[in-house]
Amino acid sequence: MTEISIRTSDDYVITAHRFDTTDPKGLVFVVAGGVGLPQRFFFNFAKWLAQQGGVAYTFDYRGIALSRPPNLRGMKASYHDWTTKDFTALTEYVKKQHPDDRLLLVGHSFGGNSLGMATAYRHYEKFLMVGSQYGYYKYFPFRMQLLINFGFRFMAPVLTSIMGYFPSRWIGLGEPLPSRIALDWAIVLLNRESLLALADHNGENHYEKITQPILAISIDDDNFAPRKSVDVLGQKVFINAALQRMHIVPREYGLKQIGHNDFFRKKHEEHLWPIVTDWFGIEKNAI
Repeated sequence: MTEISIRTSDDYVITAHRFDTTDPKGLVFVVAGGVGLPQRFFFNFAKWLAQQGGVAYTFDYRGIALSRPPNLRGMKASYHDWTTKDFTALTEYVKKQHPDDRLLLVGHSFGGNSLGMATAYRHYEKFLMVGSQYGYYKYFPFRMQLLINFGFRFMAPVLTSIMGYFPSRWIGLGEPLPSRIALDWAIVLLNRESLLALADHNGENHYEKITQPILAISIDDDNFAPRKSVDVLGQKVFINAALQRMHIVPREYGLKQIGHNDFFRKKHEEHLWPIVTDWFGIEKNAI
């Protein structure tokens, strides 16, 4: 594992990690995480991808974990920055390092559903998304609708104005966030047009141009990306992609629970991670 600093188009430096393989198969994986999840959460998964024959990259968006400034208060960062600057810079760096290899993306939550908010998607051959949803809150269970309304209609505007950032850990939503990120997230959750509304507002709506194969995975006990919300993502957003759906029921894999994040935990290496190699057409290596 090698730490890398990548400079974006607006001169911000984000931190990424590269996981090299001893069995190169001409594959490069980018693992793009969800909002508030640090890249270290995906390290074991990235190591496993490298063991399967691909160089793997993880990264933190600006304002998160290793790409966070000493003081988050008042930091200027938005979804537009995360997609058109951070993700784009990472993609361009990777493409430059591996010009002849197949570039593949594994996106978790925001890391998948945000692909059409920048043009970097053009460099990827194929996508796999886990828990990437159409964010409008009415597609969520009632309890989650209450949490979203309280957290993003009231708490996010009030706390960001008082504190200068969003203490998202207070409601169990991961790393603290720059204010504009939280407010953009609120648009995705509360606006009926969800991420399409934000993409249109930013002048970066490229979703209809995406035609590559996508496997969109939902998980039966994932309250942050219910089955219906993932269905709608394919029906309304990735309308021209070669999209396939997969719904995972934990008990069918001998598991009690998975939830929104646990697909990527090492304990599911044997049960769930082969789905990734199967989708990308890679012969799974014995570990």
